[in-house]
Amino acid sequence: MKKFTLFLFSMFCMLGMAAAQNEGEDPLELKSSKPANGELYLTVYNIELQFNKEVAATLPDGGIDVKNTSTGEIIKITRVDENEWIDKNTVVFLFEQKSVVDKEGKEELRDQYIESVGTYSFTIPAGCIKSVNGEEFAEHTFTFTIAPSMEIVSVAPEGGVAQLDKIEITFPKAIARVKMPEKGLSIVDDYWTPVKKIKNEVEFSKDRKIVTLELEEPITEPGTYNFDISAGVFVSEDGDLNIYKYAFFEVVDPTPSFFTNYNDGDRVKELGNLEIAFKNVNEVKLVEGADPIVAYLPGGGEVNGTAALNGNVIVVAFDQQFTEEGTYTFSIPAGAFTMDGAPNEARDINVELYTFEIKPLEIVNISPAQGNVDKLESIIITFNQDVTLSYDEYWQQISREIKLVCGDKEYTLTYNSISNVGSSVEYLTNAVWDGREKFNTTPITEEGTYKLNLADIVVDHACEQGFDEWGYPATIWHSKQQKCEGTAVWTVVSGESAIEDVLAGDGAKVIYDLTGRKVEQPAKGVYIINGKKTLVK
Repeated sequence: MKKFTLFLFSMFCMLGMAAAQNEGEDPLELKSSKPANGELYLTVYNIELQFNKEVAATLPDGGIDVKNTSTGEIIKITRVDENEWIDKNTVVFLFEQKSVVDKEGKEELRDQYIESVGTYSFTIPAGCIKSVNGEEFAEHTFTFTIAPSMEIVSVAPEGGVAQLDKIEITFPKAIARVKMPEKGLSIVDDYWTPVKKIKNEVEFSKDRKIVTLELEEPITEPGTYNFDISAGVFVSEDGDLNIYKYAFFEVVDPTPSFFTNYNDGDRVKELGNLEIAFKNVNEVKLVEGADPIVAYLPGGGEVNGTAALNGNVIVVAFDQQFTEEGTYTFSIPAGAFTMDGAPNEARDINVELYTFEIKPLEIVNISPAQGNVDKLESIIITFNQDVTLSYDEYWQQISREIKLVCGDKEYTLTYNSISNVGSSVEYLTNAVWDGREKFNTTPITEEGTYKLNLADIVVDHACEQGFDEWGYPATIWHSKQQKCEGTAVWTVVSGESAIEDVLAGDGAKVIYDLTGRKVEQPAKGVYIINGKKTLVK
């Protein structure tokens, strides 16, 4: 027994020595870096280094300089991210924070990031990163480049297609190479669930301005599909990177089908004739002697409809008005008509009629207030009730982007889709999604008068608080695709002149603050005086 115990002990020691030897043969090693050494990016938010062992990092006094080798601009690494979700083999360095003032005038610290074009270089000093065993990561220098951005001209196919098997992306410049994301590219459904993968191999046109992506398998199931083109995937011959682009595709059923002017589950204030229209149908005929189309009433009973063919639409009229509140069921029997000789299938459409008055939709506030402003960055339209941007028949937001006009120039306003849902709709100027959590905006500061056609904002609105099918309070959405008439106008005034002789109540001067409110007794600050932006000392 003692011999056996000694044998196990000696084996344990040998295994321990072997493990120690293996540990010694496996020095601390860098596996990857983000940004990758020598690569191109549009924006860099942090520095991430991954090793083959658990590591910890300590920054030198004063941090680490990340320098634009072209301009000399420096942004410092000043912090190590300590979040517990970060893998213990990974070090994430964060850039310095700067104090900024938000829209409400509150001061807060925000992380800096790098987006100025140029090649950047930084050096991690020896001993800054150590493994849990005390091994030091030797001094390393890294470089990366922030490249100019490039917009995507178009994405095809457009409109409905019977199947989706290829995507053509057109660029303003010839494309040199494609940097596929680690997870590849995918087509997703409306819930952002991947549907089909896209092959990593791509095809180029002769001038290399059109890139063709092929799906691993065609999509033939009818529906709307979404495609996010990640920023920085396509690199032009000039070294430009594409900005983020969202596209959607509609796959349609090419077989003959019909639809009505009411959808199943609609809630309406007025109920009239039933209209039956068609897709992919050349010839429609009513069938003599077929069962009638019937409307079943909320309180019981039924009314037969009289069908007539009006062009390529069947109009079904009923010999009474529908005024009773409740659910009506239009029942279309099988074989009531033919589509290119094929009989229709049966279908029921349930429509709820309500009789209460809908509160008219109105705009109650526009921010910033119309008048003189020093810049335009965020425009908030507030309504007298809850609203949401309306969707078209392909479930795309109609007014996601609208135009701000100044003379013959147009500026794109982008709906802030991460703002709170409620009575306000916010639009951002020159907005670009940062790929992670927010839009980056570039304010409009050029002098001029800017006009916004409020009718460009198309919303659905809700004026009734009811209950859902489980009995919980719920907002009931009513009128679709509503517009508000009118034009909002702002004048951007730039340039400052210092004066010291502004007197309270001076009748020769009309003084406003930057929100457009008239001021009688200005304190120190910037005001609009006689139409000019002025610094009052």
